Amino acid sequence: MIVTALPNPGNSSKFHVTANGGEFVVAMSFTLCKKIWKFVDSDTELAAAKELAEAIVSRHDPKLPFKPLYIFAEHNTDVSFAATIQQIRKQGMDE
Repeated sequence: MIVTALPNPGNSSKFHVTANGGEFVVAMSFTLCKKIWKFVDSDTELAAAKELAEAIVSRHDPKLPFKPLYIFAEHNTDVSFAATIQQIRKQGMDE
């Protein structure tokens, strides 16, 4: 799996993911990254995006395409990064 940061004119963080079953983008809001999860720099955000992508791929049905965009923000994500990863690995992402 390859995860690369996308240039973004806004303040959210976006990452392009290429996996065996296809491609998708992971987007994380500024508030979630900086204020709730308290990521300190872009390297930490990239590491988090890799973990999120791995969790998404681990529960994805290979018969179906990936959604083009997975959005993580304060209104749809747990306040704990570890809990978010655990939830995705257990339940997958809502389609």
